[in-house]
Amino acid sequence: MEPKDKPKKVIFIGGSSYSGSTMLDMMVANSSDGFSVGEVHALFRPFRPHHFNPECGCGDPECNFWSQIRSKGENKLYSTIFSIFPEINFIVDSSKDPFWIYKQNKILNMQGYKVYNLLIWKEPAAFAYSKSKRGKNNWSRAWKRYYRLYFTLFNDFMTVPYEELSKTPDDILFKICRYVGIDFNHDKKEFWNKQHHILFGNRSAKIHLKKDNIKESEYNTENLQKIYHDKSYINKLSSQIFKNIESNKKLQKMLNVLKNENINNKINEISYSKLTITCVFIYWKIKHIIKKFISLYSYKKFIKK
Repeated sequence: MEPKDKPKKVIFIGGSSYSGSTMLDMMVANSSDGFSVGEVHALFRPFRPHHFNPECGCGDPECNFWSQIRSKGENKLYSTIFSIFPEINFIVDSSKDPFWIYKQNKILNMQGYKVYNLLIWKEPAAFAYSKSKRGKNNWSRAWKRYYRLYFTLFNDFMTVPYEELSKTPDDILFKICRYVGIDFNHDKKEFWNKQHHILFGNRSAKIHLKKDNIKESEYNTENLQKIYHDKSYINKLSSQIFKNIESNKKLQKMLNVLKNENINNKINEISYSKLTITCVFIYWKIKHIIKKFISLYSYKKFIKK
């Protein structure tokens, strides 16, 4: 299905892991003419065991929506969704993978769709805390690698600070809606009031959709179905981490781009060279293939049990 009079839109959300992309995805798509697909790239490019048996975010175990989409193939992903739901005017994709977004941008532009890119980001210290809670300490390299790659591949996007989104969601969502050309309403932030078919993504965000089925022992139910701003990481991180952030010149340059929202003045020296971007692409492909086979093995082993 090709767009006709008024082009349909696809909105991509980039961002490092634990950046709030799943929540932003559902917020932006929270309208009658919006549709959230979550991290849909993993439907076609699985790299974790649960990707081989996707569970629809709508909560219905009998829902076969994503089986239909997968059967049509990656190249018809968005057009298939638009054909199934003709009332939908825009799709939000929070796959985050920069190479996926780059490829889909090109394809959709050639097909006549309107494409917009959003880049959500967390303060480095908040990201460091999110990683440390999960026993991961490689926060600095992961944060810089992702945003440096994104800056290299894209020069037309809107930055979205997670901290501001959590503190003043209406203000940030209004700016986003104006940027992508969709209607804004004050209920957008209450994404749990809509049944989403969102795929994969952060469990902490998606759990808001299932408030009635969540046990207090499994999750802090006081924080369900509301947007809260948590700055507890400030008192839980060592002072050395904050010093490292302040002294890291490359990281500070990236922060300047993100904070100023001035993409045209981004600093060239933080972008990868053509040779480096080719090497990074090959590295990502090899890493994905290895993860895919390991995950497929784990999935088949689980099924046999």
